[in-house]
Amino acid sequence: MGTSKGQMPPSNGDWSPLKSDITNLVNNINIVNQEKKLELTSKIVSDFITAIGGSKGFASASRPSKSSGRTIFSSKIGRTTAIKLGGFFSSVGTSGLKLSFDQLKIDFSNLTIDEIEDKLIELFSETTNSDDANAANKAMSEVIDELFIGVENIEDLENKILTSLETENILCSFYEKYIFKRFERNLDEYDIQRYGNDIALKIMRDIENYINIRIKTYQCDNKLKDIDFNSNTGKDFVQGILQEILELLEVYND
Repeated sequence: MGTSKGQMPPSNGDWSPLKSDITNLVNNINIVNQEKKLELTSKIVSDFITAIGGSKGFASASRPSKSSGRTIFSSKIGRTTAIKLGGFFSSVGTSGLKLSFDQLKIDFSNLTIDEIEDKLIELFSETTNSDDANAANKAMSEVIDELFIGVENIEDLENKILTSLETENILCSFYEKYIFKRFERNLDEYDIQRYGNDIALKIMRDIENYINIRIKTYQCDNKLKDIDFNSNTGKDFVQGILQEILELLEVYND
């Protein structure tokens, strides 16, 4: 936290309610009543989605823009990274890991499992220097890191991917992390300057925990191997999931 500065939130407009909500959470940061804390964090996340353009605006924006005096942030790189991840998992599900690596021009024959992990992270990373790219790259790296937990060889990796295709949707995990990283990127430095490192860390933990709990209620059960991620169908698919998740988070549970 605080090591890589993002874009500081504006001083007024749609960000004012969000900053007020953060102050409310700070004033109750150590309360025992977890239901009350979830209510406070719910309001913060809801106002954050509104501040970056709303679920529909942010999910579809390919560049930052202004509409009716409000700024709509871009999720282009987040969606592009989701397509890369979805395409890779889909390919493994339909063609196997070896052919999928061949398509990515990865010669894994002389690579250790750690080197394969590093290679995937490198290939899926975006080099653009922006808040969107920063969040997408960090979220993607965490998804890949989790994929390789307990994996000792290429057979383990293929089996884990095939199992995940049947039991979970990797894009939901990516978007959960991506949305939190967007929040962290914009509010981390603000919280540190205003409340100090310890309180800022508690704020981020509460927000991350809330997003995780909320997204667990989303039925992300689409089979990635059935999606053509090289087509407009794939683009619509990743945008649709992002918008639906954002809509879920934008609803304030009071």
